[in-house]
Amino acid sequence: MIEQIRLIHKTFKGEIDHKVWDHVATYVPNQNITVEENLEQLYSRTQNIEESWIKDKSNFSVIPTTDQRSTMVGDLMVVCYDNPKGNGSKEVWYQVDDVGFKKYYEKGAA
Repeated sequence: MIEQIRLIHKTFKGEIDHKVWDHVATYVPNQNITVEENLEQLYSRTQNIEESWIKDKSNFSVIPTTDQRSTMVGDLMVVCYDNPKGNGSKEVWYQVDDVGFKKYYEKGAA
């Protein structure tokens, strides 16, 4: 079961091309849809179209000290699974791609 999805935006601080990652929000996923659908929902809900997405407090915990721009290609979404056996947890990191998402990194217990 998916416990949460952490939204991580890339930022550029300091020298040119020096990447820094900011955890900007935590999302409580819908357990009745697929991981891909949850990622699509999170992406869609974190766009500044008519107003800032941080005003939508449903299913979000926003980190207040970060810059909440729209989610874009290259940003990360970390899907965190709880382990019902109580032996650690599992994370699957996805990167926002030109179309959809690609698996970026995986760690932890199965």
